[in-house]
Amino acid sequence: MRKTVLILSLVLLFGANTAGAHFTGTNSVDGSEIRWGGSTTYSTAWNSGVSTWNGLNPIDILPDTIWTIEDLTIADVSWPLQVWYGAYSPNDDYIYFNTYYMGSLSANQKHNIAAHELGHALGLGHHTISSNVMDSSNFYTSIGTHDEADYNTLWN
Repeated sequence: MRKTVLILSLVLLFGANTAGAHFTGTNSVDGSEIRWGGSTTYSTAWNSGVSTWNGLNPIDILPDTIWTIEDLTIADVSWPLQVWYGAYSPNDDYIYFNTYYMGSLSANQKHNIAAHELGHALGLGHHTISSNVMDSSNFYTSIGTHDEADYNTLWN
């Protein structure tokens, strides 16, 4: 009995996820894809972000068509009181780009914002491991080893 209580206590204290893994518990994946629609002023950054994640398998991020159901919508907003560049909303499966702040970013930084928010739509959470897209304190544009490990844990 003591052993069971100790193990349960450790799981509650440290969590049941794989050590070092970062997940949100939500995503926009439908089967093995995310079909996206909507539009953004930052289409170049968006397309770069999509390409970043489409380099991994098995989830494909593809534009919506008249024959598919949209799983994720992208949209621009101008919200000066919301101090963020981009945000993924799992409640309505939207990625919002805050034009009020995005305009001051470089092309690489915009690419990172798009790739980072797509990471959330894939179910990945923030971490602070350098050289990774999901590092919320830097603007990396390539999938890092930790990003890939988290992705593979969820989808492979």
